[in-house]
Amino acid sequence: MAEILYGRNAARECLRARRRHVHEVLIADTVQASSIIDEITLLAGRAKVPVKRVSRKNLDKLAGGHQGVVLKTGRYPTVDVEDILHRTAKLDETPFIIVLDHIEDPHNLGAILRTAEVVGVHGVVLPKQRAAGITPTVVNVSAGAVEHMWIAEVPNLVQVLKWLKEEAVWIAGVEFEPQAQFYHQANLSGSLALVVGSEGKGLSRLVKETCDFLVKLPMRGHIDSLNASVACSLMLYEVWRARDFVNND
Repeated sequence: MAEILYGRNAARECLRARRRHVHEVLIADTVQASSIIDEITLLAGRAKVPVKRVSRKNLDKLAGGHQGVVLKTGRYPTVDVEDILHRTAKLDETPFIIVLDHIEDPHNLGAILRTAEVVGVHGVVLPKQRAAGITPTVVNVSAGAVEHMWIAEVPNLVQVLKWLKEEAVWIAGVEFEPQAQFYHQANLSGSLALVVGSEGKGLSRLVKETCDFLVKLPMRGHIDSLNASVACSLMLYEVWRARDFVNND
């Protein structure tokens, strides 16, 4: 069954990534020429994907917020966790992985994946159950960034974390607790899997116990928590800084 991707950025990045089969591109007949529409059409042509002009009403039936562009595609191509580490070895880079502990809001997931792609995360691990998956909404919120990401969906996060530790990857959980280190005090420069908990609940007990150490962001206001996507994005940039990516790129 075809998936419906919607939005101009999502469509462009899907065509750029060329990681999933695209059946056809649908563009509203009222859409005027622009640089991104021209690029979508060009990319579709290179990939030999048919482009059809249809009424906006027909697109409205397929998706809301489509911005005049819809793609009919195959399923999102997930990978195995082992593939992520093989990718880092092939790139000769130090592993930089995110593990999301039951993020349920697709908007939070999309925002996290957008930042993850920007800062060069090698892969993301998601649980198969009780969590948001890679839906068209997530693709849209990520502005298509998810199309470039390597994502593994696993049945048991704890088992994956233990395996990563055996592969010399340090596990850092993001949690605001007294024993947690402040983000600027922790050593985030080596092989790292950053674990971010769910909205409101934080890290689950077994996941937290499996972490090598916990890190936290300082807070000085009246509330004691951050949105999951905001906390994750701040930590991702701190990891980037700690690993000296800014100076080396």
